[in-house]
Amino acid sequence: MRDSYYFDPLQKPKKRKTRCITFRIDEGVVEELTKESEQKEVSLNVLVNQILKRYSEWDRYENKIGVIPVPKVMLTKLINKSLAIAKDSGLTNIEEMKKALIAEAVEIAYLSLKESVLFMRSDFNLFSVLYILEEYMKVCGLNSEHKFDEGRRHIFTLQHDMGENWSIFSKELLEKIFVELAQVKTHITYTNNTVIAEVLL
Repeated sequence: MRDSYYFDPLQKPKKRKTRCITFRIDEGVVEELTKESEQKEVSLNVLVNQILKRYSEWDRYENKIGVIPVPKVMLTKLINKSLAIAKDSGLTNIEEMKKALIAEAVEIAYLSLKESVLFMRSDFNLFSVLYILEEYMKVCGLNSEHKFDEGRRHIFTLQHDMGENWSIFSKELLEKIFVELAQVKTHITYTNNTVIAEVLL
């Protein structure tokens, strides 16, 4: 048994044990995993650990918290189509409707996130929420990055390729998370497909 370390950017480094265990795996599965590891340019051991980590920390909870995979393009088209239908129906103040829909979506997402984080981590604080969000983005195939310097400045970057409405939703959800859980304001910039949040923690 060996010691390894992982870093919690909001807390002190913690020690995590690793163990060597032998498994019997179907040859076909091993061949496919080997191909995947070669394509990703990582060792088979690293890939298998990533898969098991994802199952341990996310996949096994999906059914319990009611998460279903939805293609990004479907969500984007649903949002845009809803606004187009409202405009075609004669609604003149589309921007106000969009703001109201996003605000409601943020409230729903925040409450849903709280339930999921409590179930999965048994604790609802800023770090547990950010951890679950980062894991969720990885599972969904979204590009995300969290940088922090030796001071208190943290920079969170999300690339989603889902359009301006999703950027606005992400911006407002992040603002709510930091205000509610850390009582701090964030400086957030966004484009149609990227959101960058800077915050002092």
